[in-house]
Amino acid sequence: MRNKFFGVVEGFYRKPYTFKQRLDLITFLSDIGLNTYVYGPKADSYHRKEWQKPYPARKLKEFKKLCELSKKHSIQFNFALSPMSKPDTAKIIKKIGTMINIGITDFSLFYDDIKVPVTKETAQTQLETINRLYEFLISKIAEPNLFFCPTQYRGFKKTDYIIEISENLNKHIQIFWTGKRVVSKRLTEKDTDKITKIIKRPPLIWDNLFANDYIPGKIWKFPYRYRDPNIIKKVSGILINPMNQYEKSKPLIYTAAKFFKEPYKYVPRKAWQETLSLRE
Repeated sequence: MRNKFFGVVEGFYRKPYTFKQRLDLITFLSDIGLNTYVYGPKADSYHRKEWQKPYPARKLKEFKKLCELSKKHSIQFNFALSPMSKPDTAKIIKKIGTMINIGITDFSLFYDDIKVPVTKETAQTQLETINRLYEFLISKIAEPNLFFCPTQYRGFKKTDYIIEISENLNKHIQIFWTGKRVVSKRLTEKDTDKITKIIKRPPLIWDNLFANDYIPGKIWKFPYRYRDPNIIKKVSGILINPMNQYEKSKPLIYTAAKFFKEPYKYVPRKAWQETLSLRE
């Protein structure tokens, strides 16, 4: 792992960001000291519903430009794929191979929010895809980053599924976790210690604090908060899943960046005051 991952995961439902907004987001993340952007909007049918289909040439050109801009600004552009409940390893690798050809080196597989039993057998099916994908990546890329969002991505329940994942997932692959709940009001050091013990590695936090796709039209107007500063040293990173409204999300992301950089000096109210120019 090159470093810890702090930034944004565009992983929400409903209206995704535009290409122009993503270009701006990459520059914005760099300007405020963040280093990671994960592309995985649920409404992109080529990402999720029809994930097996290849992207049209126009979209590939957009991804290439996003990747090039990310490299220019030292942002790790991570392309995510959601293979749903019937993953096909060969087709996953074929699609990822296309993205490698345009310069992308970091990837994710999302198995969130699908109707499958949380069993050892389900875990084994998903493990076969993610572990083989990692083997493919290291044969093509010097230092790939691969993130995995399990179907059980919250809480602390020791199911057969999560035990199988923790014991057999390649140790170099990061595991997403949202906290006690899908939208966790608080994240504590005790929480991160507990999940680390279960999944046998520090979690990569998928933070839904600012997500609003489940309450369309709601605009959050508060800073990043209720996160224990001690978690920064206990996680492999934190990625903010923001609101559908891009411009209105920027002040929220800004405050999270302030926390990531100086968690023990972070004052939510002060950070929010600093975003006045972003809120105008």
